[in-house]
Amino acid sequence: MRAAAKAVLLPAVALLLAISLLFWGAGAVITNTMPPWRDSVGNVNHTEKITGRYLVEQSAAQEDTLLIFGSSELRTTEISTHPANFFAEKRAGFQVDIIGRGSCQSLIHALEIAASGDALRGKKVVLITSPQSYVPEGIAPDLFMANFSPQQYLELLADDTLSDEVKTYLSGRVAELLEEYQALPNAAPVDPAISALAAHRAEPTFLSGVKNMVLTPYYTVSRYLNELKDKVSARKILAAGEDFSAPANLPAIDWSAEEQNAIAQGKAMSGNNDFWMLDDYYTTYIGSRLERQRDRDRDLSYSVSKEYDDLRVLFEICRQKGIEPLFVHVPLHGKWSDYTGFPADRREEYYQNVREIAEEYGVQMLDLTGYEYEEYFLCDVMHIGWKGWLAVDKALIDYYYEG
Repeated sequence: MRAAAKAVLLPAVALLLAISLLFWGAGAVITNTMPPWRDSVGNVNHTEKITGRYLVEQSAAQEDTLLIFGSSELRTTEISTHPANFFAEKRAGFQVDIIGRGSCQSLIHALEIAASGDALRGKKVVLITSPQSYVPEGIAPDLFMANFSPQQYLELLADDTLSDEVKTYLSGRVAELLEEYQALPNAAPVDPAISALAAHRAEPTFLSGVKNMVLTPYYTVSRYLNELKDKVSARKILAAGEDFSAPANLPAIDWSAEEQNAIAQGKAMSGNNDFWMLDDYYTTYIGSRLERQRDRDRDLSYSVSKEYDDLRVLFEICRQKGIEPLFVHVPLHGKWSDYTGFPADRREEYYQNVREIAEEYGVQMLDLTGYEYEEYFLCDVMHIGWKGWLAVDKALIDYYYEG
């Protein structure tokens, strides 16, 4: 019997060792031949910056790059004052790196920053969340899955500098949202091992502990394979990028002239409506349906939302990583909100909720909520526009150069 066991065990161990050596060799080749960071990568919303780790690590290692974590507002690159355009070729002495797309809410940013190891420790980063994120249930399960990264989740659990409280909270949210997603019709397959791990870390039991112990080798291999996959994807992006050199003498910025240019572009791009919205947006989403939009939001409220707790954990992770972020508090569209029946008092309740959380964590905030009725401040019902981005640009320069 002992001979039979050896006959089975030895080949299995040999196969495992061979596979491990193969992956180790491939990983060494990939790591040693990775292209360097390229500044132009910062101007594009690459998915790999949201769901991976390597590009963010490389960006954070640059001394002249400011990382901006945001949501769907980052896609408005047709606007000249968008940071990717305004800071092109390091006009103010630094490069921006935009990270995020639609549905990248506080929880997605929290997971990514928690998974960053020491890459962002002590760094300056900018955080933007959108008002529409603060619905009662917070991020929807399908939107969460669109941006969830098992790689990041496994990495943050391995970070001994993060508190157990943070890991437990994040695990609880991951477990909850994965379960909700799997209950949706036509949901794509979810890795059951990740679901089991999240459930165990959120509420450990004896049985879940046994399952977790059995799956530990799987998690170890998954971390390694995810890292290789991430680098392979990043390689293509970096290889196609280019670098920029900051001007020897930084040109002075005429903010008055910049504002006039922003207004002129806003007028040119929003001429088919009275709400200062992008023409295409207005035609696609409102247009002939304008009358049906009247008072549609009379029952809308952002007073209670899981997003508030997700924002708290995002700020707590920044605190534990030694990050002192600049948080951009985006306004609602006052004129549009009045038309759709979302009253000023309920809007102010949401604004104040966010202010109090930022104050609780000592977070520096760019509060733009006083610009609800400013023309060309937003470019649609929710996203920062021509004058709004200009206000952000000015704050970014002050933030970047402050002591």
